[in-house]
Amino acid sequence: MKNLQIEIEQIFKDAERIWDSQKYVDLKTLWDEDDPDPFYLAEEQADWKIGWDDLKKYWEPVPGKRMLEAIRMRFYDIKIKPLSDEYLFAVGWVRHDMKMRGPIKAWGGDARINALFRKKKEGWKFIAYAESHKTPVIYMQELYGKWLKIPLIHKITNRFLMRLYEGNIHPQFEAFHRRIMDDENKQYKVSLRRRLSFIGPILFNLFSKLRGNKVKPKAYIPGLIPCLNGRGFMEQDLNNISKSFVEESSELEGLSLDVGCAYGIASIAALKKGSKVLASDMDQAHLDILLKETPEELKDNLTTKLGTLPNIDFKNESFIAIHCSRCLHFLTPNELIETLRNMYNWIQPGGRIYLITDTCYSGPWKNYLPEFEKKLEAGDPFPGFIENVLDCLPIPRLPKGMTPHMNCLDPDTLSRECKSAGFEIITSKYFGPSRASSNYGKDHAGIIAIKQ
Repeated sequence: MKNLQIEIEQIFKDAERIWDSQKYVDLKTLWDEDDPDPFYLAEEQADWKIGWDDLKKYWEPVPGKRMLEAIRMRFYDIKIKPLSDEYLFAVGWVRHDMKMRGPIKAWGGDARINALFRKKKEGWKFIAYAESHKTPVIYMQELYGKWLKIPLIHKITNRFLMRLYEGNIHPQFEAFHRRIMDDENKQYKVSLRRRLSFIGPILFNLFSKLRGNKVKPKAYIPGLIPCLNGRGFMEQDLNNISKSFVEESSELEGLSLDVGCAYGIASIAALKKGSKVLASDMDQAHLDILLKETPEELKDNLTTKLGTLPNIDFKNESFIAIHCSRCLHFLTPNELIETLRNMYNWIQPGGRIYLITDTCYSGPWKNYLPEFEKKLEAGDPFPGFIENVLDCLPIPRLPKGMTPHMNCLDPDTLSRECKSAGFEIITSKYFGPSRASSNYGKDHAGIIAIKQ
């Protein structure tokens, strides 16, 4: 399967080379020319191109001349699914940047792709290919996230697009909708209170900050509570790695460490299971809120310590478990290596570490995916290290408290560094946000490892 993945990725690399040469008609060399009806759909096309005449006219509308000054295509995140010995299906993404002839400025974008291949004597060949965008509303929102001029225009355009969608409802849908709601014996309406609910958390957070209260902020992004120091968020729910920490640490005798605990969701859950916990964070206000929210009967089993990775230190073999959620990606590669070695010293033989980090498939870091894939292929030891986070964030200045860099980690990179520190890997995987309904998310990298 690995060799097959390499073969298909090479075909897309060959396609990149041909696009770079600007001799688009040469793309036919990657196709099964014995197939009488190839299918092709580019993202800007209104309908499919079917058959060789249509494809050749698309690739070279005027023989010997090209309509573009330059076009650059880069394929990434390719996934394959063999259908038989003869056929294979592939999906992924393509990044295009192009400049039309004339005064029009260059533009670019990313689109999903899928392709069907047939095995020939000379190798795999395309027989169908399609590109597809996200819905226009989502796509425009993402573009506006990178373009901060005149915010009012963003809202006007977004509403205009939604109006177009609203006007495109099938005439039979209204009666269908009414029947469905009648069956439920209720009418669904969005209240004004619900429409304005997003304002509440923002005002609450601002008011608390002005008063200087040590109060846990409201989540204005579903499932994520903002940290008081501006450095990231704490999830409102435990993910599976954190749940393993809560369950497994409670079965052992000794002290557990929750480092970078924020408001202590994992610490309190572990305390309720009977664990003894040392909760550590870089912000004393977070620890004060944790102490305030910990049930009185559990406080004897909780200690706190102010400190920042990688500078915080503990005695060797102090802990039977270490939990660190969504913190390590703020460290540089050298700081990460130092921290994992320290954790190996801090933990007792037989103890386990539970680590959760952000990846390049998470939030604004998706903008770095093409570079991540390129660095990964080149063998960069830390392909997700972003030197300047403003290259990904839709804001002109670095937020107060945020690091200028981001070290997005994938399971393989994190596993390698844990092994180098001396740990043995038990679990290494991608997973999504704790509230996600899908089991196939890649927002986070998760590691459970043991010190033998």
